[in-house]
Amino acid sequence: MIFQVIIAVIVVSVTVVILYLKWSFRYWKSRNVFTIEPTLPFGNANETISGRQSLGLSLTKLYNSAKAKGLRYAGLYFIASPVFLAIDLKLLRSMLIIDFHYFTDHTLFTNEKNDPLSAHLFTLNGAKWKALRTKLTPLFTSGKLKMMFQTLVDCTNNFPYVLDEAIKRNEPFDIKDTFARYTTDVIGSVAFGIDCNCLKDPNTEFRAIGKKTVEVGIKESLVQAAFVASPKIVDLFKLKITNSEVETFIMNIVRETIEYREKNNFARNDFMQLLMNLRHQEIKLNSSTETDDSVDQLAYYQNGLTLEEVAAQAFVFFVAGFETSSTTLNFLMYELVQNLDIQEKLREEIKTVLKRYEGKITYEAIQEMTYMEKIVNETLRKYPPLPTTTRVCTKDYKIPDSDVVIQKGTLVLVPIYAIQHDPEYYPDPEKFDPERFSEENKNKRPPLTFLPFGEGPRICIGLRMGVLQIKVGLTALLRDYKFTLNSKTKVPLQFNGRQFVLTVDGGVWIEAQKI
Repeated sequence: MIFQVIIAVIVVSVTVVILYLKWSFRYWKSRNVFTIEPTLPFGNANETISGRQSLGLSLTKLYNSAKAKGLRYAGLYFIASPVFLAIDLKLLRSMLIIDFHYFTDHTLFTNEKNDPLSAHLFTLNGAKWKALRTKLTPLFTSGKLKMMFQTLVDCTNNFPYVLDEAIKRNEPFDIKDTFARYTTDVIGSVAFGIDCNCLKDPNTEFRAIGKKTVEVGIKESLVQAAFVASPKIVDLFKLKITNSEVETFIMNIVRETIEYREKNNFARNDFMQLLMNLRHQEIKLNSSTETDDSVDQLAYYQNGLTLEEVAAQAFVFFVAGFETSSTTLNFLMYELVQNLDIQEKLREEIKTVLKRYEGKITYEAIQEMTYMEKIVNETLRKYPPLPTTTRVCTKDYKIPDSDVVIQKGTLVLVPIYAIQHDPEYYPDPEKFDPERFSEENKNKRPPLTFLPFGEGPRICIGLRMGVLQIKVGLTALLRDYKFTLNSKTKVPLQFNGRQFVLTVDGGVWIEAQKI
């Protein structure tokens, strides 16, 4: 009897869920918005949640279908939640720039109480985000970057420890791992004032923690999905997305750094020092972001940053700084070993420019490498580290020249990968062609066709820092080495569906030859 009751409850529960999902899947059709037919149980997110394909690549199919019909936007479903996909560039400009106050927020996991490291600049919303963004922006001026520049150059001095050893053993090496060790050294020094030595020793604790920060398993995917579906679930069950070992490490190192500097009256021109200064400054917002709770958020930040908030900002700078830059370098090097003529042309530019600076890598020399700028941009075009970015509609928004209203709370997706592979803007988009970014060709394209760092007020705050460390690392390598592709690399490249950042399955393996 009990068994029969349990079966009956399960059947009824499943039936209710199915009926609810089918009812939810009528949302866009009732508003006359195009979508690809959703399927149970995850709507249009089956491939993403299962890890078979990244969200950015999955969106490309919907983007292409909608654009072929001449549509400016489309809809999809993440489980039962309706999601809006912007396609038309003018509409994107309205949402990201002109009418930004309707779309100030990201929809990514953040829980300040249970998961303090998740509450960083990339995930914070409304007035909290705007107040902190305003205070952190001065760190990334040209003057600050020049002050940090020699640190970047010093970190390249250890490249031979990896490359010369590989040459000696006649072995290929995973270039992504090499670049991740380099960018970890850079961020460790610039953000924390710590000499990580990851290029010399790949087994340092800093490198191990760096790997753990970007691991996305089933647990992390489910927590993120639960947060998007219903943030209340996350609060109720006190879920967290940050690895506990990572949280302990970052909290300890931030605490120890602050205590040491305060006790010894020591100051350094780095990210940590700026965050330390904010602990004792009044942080307030003078203009509203027009969200309903902007007043509460303003009050929260009036007395400066707590230790947990400092740690959260240091954490995101660490993760974003080493992972996105090393990802870009990974794809860039793949294209250079596939296009040896481009590699040689870039090497000649590097040699020519450095000769004018007595062979030294200087800030001014890097700025003169115009062909390198084209190559970096083409890499970011073809392989945007973040294939998509998110926004949340913070109050009802009527789409210009349309009867459709995006309701408050609706998730909005910007299909970065799809736009940057659209043949209307980039003919033969799978071809790697740096000349797409000549001044003449750039001027032919409409705005918002190049979005690797986002656009508008929430554009990536550290984009110049990221590009600078890419160029410095590339200069140091191509000046002294030539590179070819090893057969261990799977061609064509396959992307890992579970990673939020565009990632290659199996890695890119190359061989080096000293010049």
